[in-house]
Amino acid sequence: MIRTFAPNDYPMLERVWNECVSNGDVLYRPLCEKYFRDKFLSDSTYDASLLLVAEENGEVIGFISGSRKKAFLAGENDENTPGFINTLMVRPACRSHGAGSMLVSGLEDAFRRLGKKNLEVSSLSPMDLDWRIPGTPEHEHNNMPGMDEGSLAYGFLKKRSYVPRVHEVAMYLNLADYRKTDEIENKRSELAAQGIKAGLYDPKENCEWDGMCDRVGSEYWRKVLRDELASPSPRPILAARTQGHIVGFTGPVDVQPNGRGWFTGICTDPLYEKRGIATVLFNDLMNEFIEVGAKYSSLFTGTENHAQRLYLRTGFRPARTFAFMRKEL
Repeated sequence: MIRTFAPNDYPMLERVWNECVSNGDVLYRPLCEKYFRDKFLSDSTYDASLLLVAEENGEVIGFISGSRKKAFLAGENDENTPGFINTLMVRPACRSHGAGSMLVSGLEDAFRRLGKKNLEVSSLSPMDLDWRIPGTPEHEHNNMPGMDEGSLAYGFLKKRSYVPRVHEVAMYLNLADYRKTDEIENKRSELAAQGIKAGLYDPKENCEWDGMCDRVGSEYWRKVLRDELASPSPRPILAARTQGHIVGFTGPVDVQPNGRGWFTGICTDPLYEKRGIATVLFNDLMNEFIEVGAKYSSLFTGTENHAQRLYLRTGFRPARTFAFMRKEL
């Protein structure tokens, strides 16, 4: 039987989750009640109709969770954004009973009732769930960038018409291993000779960034810069600027409680590519992480994205591959 989650289901849901973690089926951290409440029940995007459990003989043997955006970027709304699958787990001993298929079908029906036209598994989900990076001392990344291609769920969803659209590689660097090279300062000098200043950005400079965001086509970067620089206490941002315009940036620089150096990403204005801007800013970012006490950094990027070469040169290593998956409802 498939039904919506009830509060007294939590102990059995925790058992399902932690059995899947210990079995190596999923990369998530072990579940505790506080984490479940913080990430699911207390989150502003929580919708009770999108957390379903599979019950067999009075026991919860599996569950699926979904979410939809409630805060939108420019041009987005509830009608033109997808629904998202966040988690799908079935107890190892209870598989091949049809629970997984019924859970997916149940969630698809719930999204149809909400008017959604498609479902995704991607990092664009409004629900961020931490996962542990393989081959590290339980270092964690703050959100799952799609479906783990090493998981059973990846093949299962492909059979149910979820199409991999983009492949992402998660990368990791222990900051104790980071080494800055003379190349970085040489490139900074080359940029300066072109009238481009690269490094920490002072909001008092009041540079314009809309042109860069327009050319990149990213409302997300526009929002990051606008919101951060409007804050009474903005976190450090690293930027390349020339003639009053920001033409590249990374940050904001922050460190999570688990020691991870956190940032939203890195961006270069297409008009200023192939000059070394990203190389300088990204290495500056690693140094800023070390300054604020971060122990490691992790990120994800497209498997075909040329930026991967920059990350490899900086010392990052591939850790796992994920897929953005989509199904039309």
